[in-house]
Amino acid sequence: MSTLKWFEAVVPVGLEVRQVYGFIFSTDGRILVLEDEGKFNLPGGKPENNESVDETLIRETFEEGQTKIHSRGYLGYQLVEGIETFAQVRLVASIDHFLPTDKDPSTGRRYWRLLVPPTELNELLGWGESGKRQVASAIASASRFGVHWDGTPLAYIETN
Repeated sequence: MSTLKWFEAVVPVGLEVRQVYGFIFSTDGRILVLEDEGKFNLPGGKPENNESVDETLIRETFEEGQTKIHSRGYLGYQLVEGIETFAQVRLVASIDHFLPTDKDPSTGRRYWRLLVPPTELNELLGWGESGKRQVASAIASASRFGVHWDGTPLAYIETN
């Protein structure tokens, strides 16, 4: 079993970054979540071909959710310790625009896009205490982009 610890810091030199995920905000302050057969997650994935964490998030958000993003910022990383130790980087960004949904070229699956109020995100993802801290960091960071949640409830996005 792995343990997870959240750090609002740069990943230490020598610690491998295996995953990059983003808290992607809509203009009304809700966060983009992707649903795949009843499983929910933030957009993101594994860095490829020596790409930066920003490049990974841009690519993965487009491939999985056909969503263009801008105004990216670094939040921190989650340390995963178990059989192996590695980092999962977290970024924050805002939605530029949505494109019609399509299959992820990496997996061949089509994900549903949801916009979730930040107050419901951690429960939906099931990330526990580490998740609560990450959501709080994301909300504070998103305010730099002028994003504030207006209380709008969870909503599915047009899929085609």
